[in-house]
Amino acid sequence: MTTKDKKPVQKPEPQGVTRRRFMETAGTVGLGAATLFATPGLARAQSDSGPIKIGVMGPFTGAASRTGEGIQNGAMMAVEDAREEGLLPLSIDGQERDIEIVWVDSESNPERAVRAVQNAVDREGVEFMVSGWHSSVAMAVSEAEAGMGIVHVGHGGESQYICEKINEDPAKYTHWYKGWASPPIFAGLYGDPLQHFMDEGLWKPANKKAAVVVEDTDYGRGWGDALVKSLERIGFDVLPYDVIPLDETEFSSLLTKYRAQGVSVVGMTVTGNVSASNFVKQFRDQQIPALLIGHGLTWFSEWHELTGDASDFVVTMDSPRVISPYQQEWVDRYREKYDEEPSLAPAGQQGYDYMTAGLKVLQSAGTLDFDALVESAREIDHQGVWQRINFADEAGENALCPGEVQVGGFEEGFFFPLVQLKDGEAKILWPLEHAQGEFEAPPWL
Repeated sequence: MTTKDKKPVQKPEPQGVTRRRFMETAGTVGLGAATLFATPGLARAQSDSGPIKIGVMGPFTGAASRTGEGIQNGAMMAVEDAREEGLLPLSIDGQERDIEIVWVDSESNPERAVRAVQNAVDREGVEFMVSGWHSSVAMAVSEAEAGMGIVHVGHGGESQYICEKINEDPAKYTHWYKGWASPPIFAGLYGDPLQHFMDEGLWKPANKKAAVVVEDTDYGRGWGDALVKSLERIGFDVLPYDVIPLDETEFSSLLTKYRAQGVSVVGMTVTGNVSASNFVKQFRDQQIPALLIGHGLTWFSEWHELTGDASDFVVTMDSPRVISPYQQEWVDRYREKYDEEPSLAPAGQQGYDYMTAGLKVLQSAGTLDFDALVESAREIDHQGVWQRINFADEAGENALCPGEVQVGGFEEGFFFPLVQLKDGEAKILWPLEHAQGEFEAPPWL
């Protein structure tokens, strides 16, 4: 076990309920290549006055733009709260420094993401990076940032392939702090709750055949590999998983195949909101006699508007959920501020919690020196609203590589409960200590 010695858990204080004033932080980064690279271990040339520019990465345009919007909203809310709670301005090298957010648009595309981050660092003067989405983007950006002399905290690329390359050369990736646990140790582990539902007689599958369909990305394939192993471990015979484009919208032939194969469970993940919602609706329209795992369906706030009752009975383990009152208070403030339901993984975890953690890394380091920031990130133990953030020193049972956020239970680490969707609500079913009800088998099974 490689978990760091834990500092005492300090739960977030309840937030105020009055509407708070937004800080004007918006900036936009255009595309462009650049060639400026600092020597690792040395600080980049820094301005000793004016705001510190923090790049916040996300898919702000493209197929996953709604996810990016959630990251933006959460990050701005975190900055506003940090200011009211006295975390801002930061004390850097003995001077009070404000911050400026620079939005770094990955466009869900690795090549464009690399150009965007190079432009952000070289032309916009970004000195620290936070957040991000898509494993394929993380694979490319983590490579491009090696040698830039900046630290990147909390990118949401979750694929285990990212850890595989970090483990091959840990010194090269000391700047990278992976903000999402790898599927083999968390996101793909649907086997245990499904086995529990069968043991309790709540779900009686006609057979133990399963199908899996994933988006054509490093994330999709990594999640698919993990889910297949998890289902096989509880005795399912899983078909070789199918791969679809991120923007696929027509699934008739795929679903016809699943019907012909007579599968009892279908696992699906795709990060495009139109693609994911279309799959769910077509799955229901064709009345596939199987349980649907819709991993990633709730990564956009309008998932129920887009799917209606087709999403009823879908199970997923893709996001944090409200368990404690302080989390409900955060949701209420978000609703008041943005007039919509928050998507808790993008807005709460990637936007809010990692923005706050990034500010604490900077404050703890007290300097923009690269080595000091690396040490500060490695030492951080931050109890966010939606997860506890504590990065691993090395690979172990709680993380697959150095710099990956460590898994744990509620308020102990990276943690998502399994929920079942019905009437636009998500009811926690697993783990049992947080269960809000029992699994309901779809009536058509």
